[in-house]
Amino acid sequence: MYEKMSGQMRIIDYTLSDVFTLDPENRWVKKAKIVPWEMAEEKYAHMFHKNGRKAKDIRKALGALLIQQQLRCSDADVVEMISENPYLQHFVGMEKWSNEAPFDPSLMVWFRKRLSAKMLIEINEEMCRRASQPTEEIKDSNDDGDDDEPHGGTLILDATCAPADISYPTDANLLAEAVEKTDEIIDELHRPYVGKRPRPRTYRKKSGKAYKSFIKLRNPSKKQIRAIKRNQLGYLKRNLQFIENLSESYEELDAKKKLLLCTIQKLYEQQAKMYSERSHSVENRIVSLSQPHIRPIPRGKANAKTEFGAKVAVSIVEGYMYAEHMSFDNFNEGILLQTSIEDYKRKYGMLPSRILADTIYRNRHNRELCKQLNIKLSGLPLGQRNASKYRQQLKDFIADCSARNEVEGKIGTVKTRYGMGRIRTKLPETNKSSIVLSIMTMNLSKLAKAFLCHLLRIISFESKSATVFA
Repeated sequence: MYEKMSGQMRIIDYTLSDVFTLDPENRWVKKAKIVPWEMAEEKYAHMFHKNGRKAKDIRKALGALLIQQQLRCSDADVVEMISENPYLQHFVGMEKWSNEAPFDPSLMVWFRKRLSAKMLIEINEEMCRRASQPTEEIKDSNDDGDDDEPHGGTLILDATCAPADISYPTDANLLAEAVEKTDEIIDELHRPYVGKRPRPRTYRKKSGKAYKSFIKLRNPSKKQIRAIKRNQLGYLKRNLQFIENLSESYEELDAKKKLLLCTIQKLYEQQAKMYSERSHSVENRIVSLSQPHIRPIPRGKANAKTEFGAKVAVSIVEGYMYAEHMSFDNFNEGILLQTSIEDYKRKYGMLPSRILADTIYRNRHNRELCKQLNIKLSGLPLGQRNASKYRQQLKDFIADCSARNEVEGKIGTVKTRYGMGRIRTKLPETNKSSIVLSIMTMNLSKLAKAFLCHLLRIISFESKSATVFA
């Protein structure tokens, strides 16, 4: 059966205010109430001068980045979604409905640059601190400890790697890519001399043919791998010499090409050294020409013994995650325990009553530090075991290991759901900002789910107080 369309007015003919009101239970409405926009505004406003073009406000910048991490979409898609969704427009602080783009997608890059990782960490700490204030505990007196310090809450520590969005690096493909890039640079440097002198002979086709033959091998032997490395090193050395001979045209290259050329020169030095020494490791090894700051991070996991990206030390307090330290170079997270304790005291005004951490944190220095501060550090005691106490100590250790699994679950969630499993930004500063944004978005989602319960508790407390004083 088919019904003809009636002559009634279509929904598109109405204004939004006539047919739509924001649902207070919507997740974006809840999140908009949780983010400390005023604090972010204070830290953001001083970055700009009084004169010049007016910049986008912090709510629009930070809100767009949080939307991107939540929905895991491109810069252009974020702008399009905001223009289509009134809830997203409310979240970024727009006062009235508009179906026009709020800003150009290219500004998303500048938002990530201006909102540094340090600023985002402070905003995340303030946002979570309001909802995760631990309860103070009175510790037993200890002659070695400080009896005046209040204790409360549990601090869980761990470290992980935020892999960058790069292909798995091998010596052969890095050298082949470097040969291709130097050929392009030679083309650009030789352009002013076309017709005046011949272009340097670089054997572009031979090098490409040799590499294509190599990558077709299913399981290349060590001899074949060494042969292709020798082959590509020879072509790369020849290209770098030609570029040096064309140094009078060097200033014509833009800053990006100059940085790429410096990276390729360093790559050649590292690969030549490893080839001559028959080794597979070198200091500050380059694993990506587009992101030379990325370093290999040995993790020893079952699925990936080595990961390529920034190493992140994280902490969990009352179910909320904090970024303690980030670096593209590998580091021993065990030396950060004292700093984590100091940060905990700065945020909550007390020391943690216990710390749940991996074996690498439980060195002698950290054990002695926790003993002096009257903090319980997870793990079995060192030295000869007391048979009468060992059963209880083992039981407590198993319970601590079970509680420490929370940080493993949080790391898995922030990687698989909120984008930290593959960081797509390219610059070092935007890479770190994206990592913190992933953590912040996960915390914001948890806060939004607990927002209604928290509001009901406040209303219940106020009603009880009113009854008592009445």
